[in-house]
Amino acid sequence: MHGRLELKITGKSNGIQVPKGIEALTNQLIMKNTLRLFLYCCLITTFFACQKHQQNSQASIIPQPVEIRFNKGTFNFNQDTKLICEDKSLDFSAQYAAALWETILGYKPDVEQKIGSESKNFIVFRLLENPEMEIGNEGYILEINPEKAVLSANTLAGILYGIQTITQLMDTQNTGVLPSCLIKDYPRFAWRGLHLDVSRHFMPIEFIYKMMDYMAIHKLNIFHWHLVDDQGWRLEIKKYPKLTEIGAWRVDMSHLHWNERPLINDAENASYGGFYTQDEVSALVVYAADRNITVVPEIEMPAHVMSALAAYPEFSCTGENLGVPPGGVWPITHIYCAGKEETFTFLENVLLEVIEMFPSEFIHIGGDEADKTNWRSCLKCQARISNEGLADEEALQSYFIQRIERFLNSHGRKLIGWDEILEGGLAPNASVMSWRGEQGGIEAAKMGHHVVMTPGSHCYFDHYQGDPAIEPLAIGGNTTLKKVYNYEPIPAELTAEEAKLVLGAQANVWTEYMPTPSHVEYMVFPRLAAMAEVVWSPKENRNWADFSRRMEHHYKRYGRLGINYSRSAFQVSVKPEVNSANRSLVLNLFTEVYDPEIRYTLDGSIPDPNSLIYKHPVEINESATLKAAVFVNGKSADQILKRSFDLHKAFTATIELEYPNSPKYNGTGTYSLVDGIYGSEYFNDGFWKGFLGDDMVATIRFPEPAAISSIEVDALQNYASWIFLPEKVVFEISEDGSNFRKLDEIANDITQDEKGKLIQLFKTTQSTKNITAIRISMKNPGTCPPGHSGEGEKSWLFVSEIIVR
Repeated sequence: MHGRLELKITGKSNGIQVPKGIEALTNQLIMKNTLRLFLYCCLITTFFACQKHQQNSQASIIPQPVEIRFNKGTFNFNQDTKLICEDKSLDFSAQYAAALWETILGYKPDVEQKIGSESKNFIVFRLLENPEMEIGNEGYILEINPEKAVLSANTLAGILYGIQTITQLMDTQNTGVLPSCLIKDYPRFAWRGLHLDVSRHFMPIEFIYKMMDYMAIHKLNIFHWHLVDDQGWRLEIKKYPKLTEIGAWRVDMSHLHWNERPLINDAENASYGGFYTQDEVSALVVYAADRNITVVPEIEMPAHVMSALAAYPEFSCTGENLGVPPGGVWPITHIYCAGKEETFTFLENVLLEVIEMFPSEFIHIGGDEADKTNWRSCLKCQARISNEGLADEEALQSYFIQRIERFLNSHGRKLIGWDEILEGGLAPNASVMSWRGEQGGIEAAKMGHHVVMTPGSHCYFDHYQGDPAIEPLAIGGNTTLKKVYNYEPIPAELTAEEAKLVLGAQANVWTEYMPTPSHVEYMVFPRLAAMAEVVWSPKENRNWADFSRRMEHHYKRYGRLGINYSRSAFQVSVKPEVNSANRSLVLNLFTEVYDPEIRYTLDGSIPDPNSLIYKHPVEINESATLKAAVFVNGKSADQILKRSFDLHKAFTATIELEYPNSPKYNGTGTYSLVDGIYGSEYFNDGFWKGFLGDDMVATIRFPEPAAISSIEVDALQNYASWIFLPEKVVFEISEDGSNFRKLDEIANDITQDEKGKLIQLFKTTQSTKNITAIRISMKNPGTCPPGHSGEGEKSWLFVSEIIVR
């Protein structure tokens, strides 16, 4: 059927009056037939939906293939099943498959070079003599029937990915049973990446090998290895041994928050770190290549290089040795000197050894977050600007990047960098990795350059993936499994031709808050599965509900592999909405688990199998403590949501702000400061209003005169995030709504130097009557204090609730 079937009897037909009895009878007949038609359509829809679900249940493949067609019957592995190579070049592929499938079957299938006379009970690997253009260099065709399976591809990469698909077909039931089917599959993007920062915390080489295996499972093909940053140089460079002798080690201050660790130069006590030898790197690169993974090294410049300058301070503008920072550094002013020829000689020598180790087409040079303060005062940098006819320090960075690009191009390599390399003018042949949103990628593509999309909003796996109150400490943000899955790498602003310049996308793993491999795994999985489908599967094939269903099997697969994956998707989240007309809160509960069973309580008790099942939004008219959890097979997933709601006297009252808050931190919107919801210690939990440099002055108006016994307001201090408590809080009241008088004033006795995270309540208990309005003024300190990383910069004031009783 096309469009909408609409049946309607009005009592008139073509201007002729219809007798009421006939009208009623006709309506009854049409209603009966309409009901029959409706039920018939429902049955047909249900039949096809069930058939599709039954077919899909045979294959929980991630990423979703381009095309799957199921047939009757199954192919059953047994100890007589042979793996057949039709070409000697496929021997490694077959041996790889045999080892992979042994973990599922319990025995290792034999590999042979040709098909026996029985011509059944085998899986054959075949390189196509006449290439199938549609599947390209990484696609494959898999045909399975009850007697055999044939895996065909144009290249070894396609065979590898077909093997991964067969593995998932087997792994769905943890048996050697494959459904009869035809699968045609190939990737949407050429760049399907995972980035890993090993500078902030060194990761053992054994773990890097594991990550190569995990990437292959997800059909990812680019490993962006972040080997250099302020906090550690991780790559052996034989011409400059001090890079690892000194630059690879720092003083261990793991007992302090990352951004609260003081800069220290103490080489004698620098024992935290490590590095990779050139032999280790070369072996890893080969291992990765066998899994169709290209390792792209990142060698930072001109900033994020304090580890290098601790070893060779002469390549900075000042010649100072500030040591290897044990934690965060901001702003990043100690950078390579762009005015010294010796700097470029050093970098070219380093890159020559990098090129020898890494055969990748691209070399990543960073290029981000370079503070040009030292360049402005450096005589040699200023001379360079003058001699080269450059406009300013931004143009000097462009000169720096373009010079490095020419060197890489002369050695057959291409330069790629973060989107800051656009500033001052993009190098002629450079590719851009867009991380500060998508704008850098859009700009580069419109200029005709290749781009890789990796915006922090969707692709940064150092962000929280669930409720910060029950998650390990992270840098901030909130990037859930579903948010990753919903990312679209091609911005709508690009034309069809410009879109072709988008190579793909990648997940970025910055490890400031991930000190161990186990912690990295927790932050990467299962979000990497979502990213894999984003970059592999056709856009039209992506479906969140179906992906969520397939993840049920994928979680089991992670468990069998021993991956420390996160179960944050099993958490229940609540989205409270103010109903001002009813003076109520509507609680919307949701989770990312497929077809979830959510049970909840409103009295603060732990949900159990007898608690209420969430079926529709819950409306509350009085204070309550919500607890909710997902139940699987009658058991709680142990990811319990707890949220208290305080419906006090000012709840849903009219509120006016003298100075607008930052749009970036707007809480829950209009009623945010009177919605009954308190913010947590995590400033980005969505319940805080943030004021940058400004005071918070809020006026609350009551619909009728009220008696008040207390007023209180909360505020947050988070030293590392430039958020400070107010200097003082002034409470004012008004009987007529226009003329205010001071009720109380409370000074803050906690200094700006108080580190960590804390929430402070400012409260007055002076009782008043016949009040129509109150005004609360909170004095922002204005700037970050001396000695702070943001010294002199505007400070934040964060407020979540004004409580009136």
